[in-house]
Amino acid sequence: MYGIVRTYKYDKANGDAIARFAAEFHEILKQHEGYVSHYWIDSGDGEGVSMAIWDTKEEAEASSFLAGGFVHDHLLDLMPNPPRIIEGQV
Repeated sequence: MYGIVRTYKYDKANGDAIARFAAEFHEILKQHEGYVSHYWIDSGDGEGVSMAIWDTKEEAEASSFLAGGFVHDHLLDLMPNPPRIIEGQV
């Protein structure tokens, strides 16, 4: 299995809106091949973490394009800075 962790910083006043979009994105991820799990953690202090597990590295990398497009289309105003990304074997 392969995991990707993305850490985002944002205005904590936008936390509820971001959590709603994270739930929507979770539903999209579940439809893709290789999906194992996905979690969104909101610190409540303007930082959130997306953790996703995939069967293979290739499937995880494909999800990165999906995530980037989703953030650009829905969250760019709320999270304008790129995330810090950590990935590797689980």
